[in-house]
Amino acid sequence: MNKKTFLTVLFALFCVAAQAIDEYQFHSGTAVIKGRVVNKPANDWNILTITSCNLFTSQEQVQSIPVAADGTFEAAISLPHSQGVWLKDIGHVFLAVSDTVEVTIDATKGEDEGGMTFSGNTTSAVINQLWPALRKQYFGDERLDIKSVSLEEIPAWKQKMVKLVDVVIADIKADRLPLPNGTNAYVKEVLGASLLAEPFESMLRTFRRHINTLMRNRVEYYDFLAEREQWLLNNPSMMLAICNSDYLVNGVGLYLFVDISFMDNSLHIDNLNTDPAEIVDYKNDFFLPHNYDASLHRTLLSIRKDTLLTKADYYRLATECGQKNYHLKNNFMQQVTLTHEIFETVNDEEHFTPDQKAAVFAAVIPLITNPVVAYHAVESYRQFVISSEGRSQNASSTPEADALFDRIIAPYKGNSLYIDFWGMYCAPCKTGMLEHREKVEKMKDLPVRFLYICDERDSPREDAEQWMQKNNIKGEHIFVTHEEWQLLCQKFQFSAVPFQIAFDKDGNLVKKEYLNTYLDELIK
Repeated sequence: MNKKTFLTVLFALFCVAAQAIDEYQFHSGTAVIKGRVVNKPANDWNILTITSCNLFTSQEQVQSIPVAADGTFEAAISLPHSQGVWLKDIGHVFLAVSDTVEVTIDATKGEDEGGMTFSGNTTSAVINQLWPALRKQYFGDERLDIKSVSLEEIPAWKQKMVKLVDVVIADIKADRLPLPNGTNAYVKEVLGASLLAEPFESMLRTFRRHINTLMRNRVEYYDFLAEREQWLLNNPSMMLAICNSDYLVNGVGLYLFVDISFMDNSLHIDNLNTDPAEIVDYKNDFFLPHNYDASLHRTLLSIRKDTLLTKADYYRLATECGQKNYHLKNNFMQQVTLTHEIFETVNDEEHFTPDQKAAVFAAVIPLITNPVVAYHAVESYRQFVISSEGRSQNASSTPEADALFDRIIAPYKGNSLYIDFWGMYCAPCKTGMLEHREKVEKMKDLPVRFLYICDERDSPREDAEQWMQKNNIKGEHIFVTHEEWQLLCQKFQFSAVPFQIAFDKDGNLVKKEYLNTYLDELIK
């Protein structure tokens, strides 16, 4: 059986398992969002931008919705599964696959100012209507997700968050969430998960802010999880939380199951080079290289004192380590963290060969027992196979976005292009531009152009040009309208800056993993 046939059969087997799951909220599909922007300025609010995220792979998707002159809009939004999406500059909106939500947006009100009013009796509409008052009843007006807690305050703050979680759990178990009579089970499930998610997310954010100190004491910090594993970690509905579910799911991998995400416990993957001249690097390398001979293998084993293991051994030990440390089982969230490993590996062109990617996939899959998670893990790998066979395409772009970008780069045809999307409000953007000044100077006589593009609404031209002139930022300074910026976000699938892309002189996109090395090669 050849490799391609094997992958097809494997995918089919997992699809059969996944199809036995009837929880439609985890299926991909579309949701319709429609409504009207009121108090709309004549030359603004012409495009709405929605960011969704496949929480099983941590892959974002940016989609644009045109707004008519009278303020009306309607669009079918592609979703990897039901979830709370981010409507830029406005707030979170829950969208269920195959559902419709109607919303009125007040352009004069910002986030947290009640700028959205939902109408109708669809599942998504009811969830969005009930959420603000329900959240306020449990948490008041306090924004738990942005609360800054000092080290000294952490014990009391953590105790407060755990108490909030316990109150919600008790109300869910007793079916006494303060909701209207007749509220269906699905609505209760989403709203209950959203209430659980917010204090848990706050604890993850606090851990991140003090990670250097708390990492050493993380077992003690997360000592509340074992008793509440069923609700916080083995609860698929947490993926449907209305607000910041992407941060919650990623935070569990980054700040809880660090044994998987960061190769902790002295398990490292610093170097995959099999050159015997660099054999010393394997003192810190936990994995068997893909290609090795018997002599090299013996040498590696002697350096690692017979502890050189396969990737399958590593992921098994890493998951067991997390379970033992926190007294947990192989729960849903830990398995989602494993799918992130697959996605990050198959999208890393610089450090992993196709065979190494297959090895990671084969190592992780046996540890994923939940059929829904398994489906998304296999789908992630299937997309890599499709891409590697040259059958992938950018389905996110639109004719308007393509025409806009073609117009921007037209004056620089025949040159290699390094394009930096940035903003005056973004400190990392400015730092990167300052660090690039030397490269820009070295390449000034080469057929290379540096394009710095920003949203003129968020980065006023006068202020931006003044800063660039003061700091000697050479290159092409390009300002676009807010609507044009949103089209570019959708075309290149980014929702935050800094974001860089590059094209060679023939107009071919340079893979992001090679951006810096590509510029270095041009200098040579």
